[in-house]
Amino acid sequence: MDVEICKAICYSLAKAYTTGVRLYQDDTLLYYYSLYHIEPDPIGPFLHQITDSGQQTGIITTPLCQFYAFLTLEPGLRLIIGPTRAVKDEGQELDELLAALQIEQNERENYIRWLYSAPLININRLTWLLVSLATVLYGYAFPVEEVWIEEPPESSWQSVQTEYIGSRQNNMEDMGISQAIRQSLSWEQLVAFYIEAGKTKQLREMLSAQPKVYTGNISGDGVRQMRNWGIGITYSMSKVAIRGGLDPQQAFLTADSFIRKMEFLRDVPTLVRLIQEMMVDFSEQVEKLQCPADDENHFCRMCIQYISHNIFSSIRLENMAKELGYSRPYMCSRFKQDMGISLAKYIQQKKVEEARRLLQFSDYNLSEIASMLNFSSQSHFQTVFKKITGDTPMAYRRQMRTIK
Repeated sequence: MDVEICKAICYSLAKAYTTGVRLYQDDTLLYYYSLYHIEPDPIGPFLHQITDSGQQTGIITTPLCQFYAFLTLEPGLRLIIGPTRAVKDEGQELDELLAALQIEQNERENYIRWLYSAPLININRLTWLLVSLATVLYGYAFPVEEVWIEEPPESSWQSVQTEYIGSRQNNMEDMGISQAIRQSLSWEQLVAFYIEAGKTKQLREMLSAQPKVYTGNISGDGVRQMRNWGIGITYSMSKVAIRGGLDPQQAFLTADSFIRKMEFLRDVPTLVRLIQEMMVDFSEQVEKLQCPADDENHFCRMCIQYISHNIFSSIRLENMAKELGYSRPYMCSRFKQDMGISLAKYIQQKKVEEARRLLQFSDYNLSEIASMLNFSSQSHFQTVFKKITGDTPMAYRRQMRTIK
């Protein structure tokens, strides 16, 4: 089978099912695409269960009660879909997966968020997806009985039955309110992460196959409900953009402009497109601030990217200058001239921005956050944080958690 055609199939499936899809030749990865840019690929510790199964097509279940579906295209060439959303929230299974994938401590929160943003797909839907693919690709009516299903350990089976088995379909009504809210929250947090970081390309990719989100149930009118949700999410993302460096007045002007447009729309699909446009607009504005695109600012882009990539390291100006190919005096002088802020202060601001995210979305204590961001001490971290934000780290954490 033509490998390029197989890659195109993988890409289309990833878009349709909002999860990772990959192509393997024996143990060699030929192609991998995930809408959420999950790296490293979480299938790593479970790949041998597929390659060693000897089955033509089937589904395996991980200790976190995720599903991976696979289809053999020709001997040794397999298409693998998954994961579905993890069922277990915490515990030994999650810790073991993160350890096996060698996820750094400072990346755990984002990686777990990615795992819980995967779609909730029951085993019946996955089975019939495999049957459909096999029928088309093999050229005959593939019997559903030939889809091999590896059941999880008995201790996990009840969780899987509760979440996946039976006639439940993958929609908000049948998922249950708590599951719908959890998946929607994870998705919104990823959107916020991309906007604050100015990662517009990744945001566009994620929005290109947006899952259903829980918009509440205040109004029986679908258009009105979507508009209400859109207004709320617009103001939320304006605050995220402010954290990313956007001027507050500009952020609220942008929000007001999009909300006014929402008032004139009378159908849900158009509202959804406008809400997505709003998210991309905020991300683009933040991206332009953080990484100017014109050639004259190539120098600043290199500095900003270096700082972003090393935010959890000790950024020494001597090492940074050497790595970028400049002298330290020239680099510091040029950066302040172009950006209007000293390089050392800019680095502090970016570390404090990351600290704010950790304070809001994680349970790390101040000492751990100070260590992760390579402050010389907890007291130094607290001093810098208060100088830049006007609040102590603990006051900021209490404030953000009160808002949530």
